[in-house]
Amino acid sequence: MTNQPKIIKVDDKIRLRAYDGNYMLAVPWYQDETVYYNSEGITDPREIPDAEYVKAMYDYLSVHGELYFIEVLEGEKYIPIGDVTLKEENPPIAIGVAKYRGAGIGAKVLKTILQRAKKLEITKIHGTIIYDYNLASQRLYEKLGFKLMGIKENKKIYELELHDI
Repeated sequence: MTNQPKIIKVDDKIRLRAYDGNYMLAVPWYQDETVYYNSEGITDPREIPDAEYVKAMYDYLSVHGELYFIEVLEGEKYIPIGDVTLKEENPPIAIGVAKYRGAGIGAKVLKTILQRAKKLEITKIHGTIIYDYNLASQRLYEKLGFKLMGIKENKKIYELELHDI
């Protein structure tokens, strides 16, 4: 994707900031049990993602989509709390800082990303994989209009026609 904005405002306290190469910010997020289980499907604590894993993931995502840090305003400074990538197939989102989970940030961020996708004339988001045990993400995606297209092993596969939103 071209001309990725440096900043996308989500609301008065949340913004998306284009990935700047500092993958080390995200290493603690992907070492959090909830994140590595829900986003990566890793159940064995011996396989916890390390810095190399996160770098490789971010290298891939930044080449295949628009990778952003999710930032929230604390006081007068924005702090990174997670990430999201706009891409047509299986666009990932992770809220890496536990105190911000379940606060509606994911829904706001995904709505913003979907609007960005429409602006880029993307017509469908497909192959969105959510593990069957990740009920919160399933509810979120279904609330946003994603349709369940199939189940493969322990993964549910969703898609969204962007003209539907």
